[in-house]
Amino acid sequence: MKQLIAILFILFLAGCAAQMPAAQPAAQTQPTATAAPAAQATTVPTAAPQPVATAAPTEEEFAPGPMTAKDPIILKQGNFHKVVHPTSGRVQIIRSPGGAMTVNLIGFDTTPGPGLALVLHSGNVQSGYVVSSLTSATGNYPYNLPASHDVRAYTRAAIYNKKYNVIYGEADLT
Repeated sequence: MKQLIAILFILFLAGCAAQMPAAQPAAQTQPTATAAPAAQATTVPTAAPQPVATAAPTEEEFAPGPMTAKDPIILKQGNFHKVVHPTSGRVQIIRSPGGAMTVNLIGFDTTPGPGLALVLHSGNVQSGYVVSSLTSATGNYPYNLPASHDVRAYTRAAIYNKKYNVIYGEADLT
């Protein structure tokens, strides 16, 4: 959760930086067109820098979903719960601005076991889409999905052991 908040904060700061005006060159003195004394020179006016907002952010600024077209989009997400073995953490299916998709395990923890895989399914884990073997039983890990893969039909993400036909933990995707 802390990492998700940190990512959102970084995206917020990047958005603020993108909205700041570009640096203006320093004012230069220009000689006047008439024969004025050399002591008198005119300056080219520059726009005053815009103040940075210091007001507390509103709830709208922290609304879920993309803030700009350059932000990743959370397509589906859910929290893991125990089915046979203790499993916790969060799963998110994200589409990045370039179209690439990932399944991210965040704060993930399950009981280690042989042959564990991350599977997306809609009720029958055996016929689901195997995303990948687990990198680790704990931590934060992204798993790539084909950009053309349609994830709308999946309602669950499972940590599955095919050899023993056991679902360690599962998350309902919304």
